[in-house]
Amino acid sequence: MVASGDARTWLHRIKGQGMALGLENTARAVAEMRFPAPTYETVHVAGSNGKGTTVARLSAALSSADIDHLAFTSPHLVRVEERVRHNGRPVDATTFDEALVQVYDMVKRTGISLTFFEATFLIFLSVAARLSVRVVLMETGLGGRLDATRAVPADVAIITSLSLEHTAVLGDSLEAIAGEKGAIARSGKPLVVQWVEDPAARERLERCAAEAGDHPVDGRLGPADLRWVKPETGANYRDQADALAALAWSHLKCAENNVYPIIRELHWPGRMQDVVSAQRSNLVFVLEGAHNPSGMRTACDELAKQHRWRRPWALLFGTSPQTNMHGMLEPLAMLCSVHTPSVVVLTEPQFGRYPGVEAGVLRDDVEAFGVEVSATIPTPSDAVEWIESNAHDCEHVLCIGSLYLQGNVLQALGADDDDALAVRAKD
Repeated sequence: MVASGDARTWLHRIKGQGMALGLENTARAVAEMRFPAPTYETVHVAGSNGKGTTVARLSAALSSADIDHLAFTSPHLVRVEERVRHNGRPVDATTFDEALVQVYDMVKRTGISLTFFEATFLIFLSVAARLSVRVVLMETGLGGRLDATRAVPADVAIITSLSLEHTAVLGDSLEAIAGEKGAIARSGKPLVVQWVEDPAARERLERCAAEAGDHPVDGRLGPADLRWVKPETGANYRDQADALAALAWSHLKCAENNVYPIIRELHWPGRMQDVVSAQRSNLVFVLEGAHNPSGMRTACDELAKQHRWRRPWALLFGTSPQTNMHGMLEPLAMLCSVHTPSVVVLTEPQFGRYPGVEAGVLRDDVEAFGVEVSATIPTPSDAVEWIESNAHDCEHVLCIGSLYLQGNVLQALGADDDDALAVRAKD
């Protein structure tokens, strides 16, 4: 067996190899890992936006009911262990390394080439086998049909909102994207889907449910039990996630004696998370990982309703490359027109899959919307320090954009221990 240091080096190396769509490698790797037959129930979540919120709220609900569970999500904000959360907390490094070594041993033995996402998913499955949890929650990385997470069976599938995202990979219509997401439907199992207004996309999801089960592990074909969830008028993204989570909860055998607990407020790193400045106790950073146009629109609609932006505030923004930068910036500019920030700082997210957009280039795009930029500071930690030193009249800093930026800021603020990185219901 190899040392954990060698395995960590390998995992770090493959992070830069990019993604690969297809289930063949993952399915073969799962077979080679020889995991015991699962004794846990599995919930599989896909969607353009809201899948992370749904997983987080399900996790918090399971914790509230003292139901032992494991969640697989991506990306991580600070350290890779966040991708595998046990009862809401990142697994400890020892547990992660034991699973990592098992995966790396299999790779050395078989020669199977894995992407970073596939490797971390296999680590997750290994941890699930080791901990004997009652429920596992799996969030797709991209799409659904060809996502590594579809290489294992699931008891309940959830599809959240649909929007035009990753069009070069998933298709350039909502109908095509619905087909990619809808492929996570499992034969004879519940498929919980947020209502889709687009008729073609809705019909495609219904067809996916009717033809469910084309699955590399069990190969079964047959209809899924399609359950539509129509959001109530005026429901925000948290309400929508709760509605999906509650219906999924009703299909979990381990939860049948528990009423779904409504989580009023959620501590979820990088999502509407308040972190007090380490240098100024009167300055609160509000972290929101709105990383695509539809997510930015949802976030800004929610933020516009909050009274705290009526007092002096600062904006810290950085993003990964966008195919639709106009769609990304327009909602943010609208927020700034309603509640004008005193300070606007642009920065560049670090350590992501792709380099962040250069702050100087981003400045031209932002100012084209009439938003005056105060400073462009490439390194997020330096940007945080600059704001703490120069935004004297500000009470809040909205840090919005890339999820990687949220991790950068958490580190800069010293809010990166397990408690800060946990998903849980707030007291």
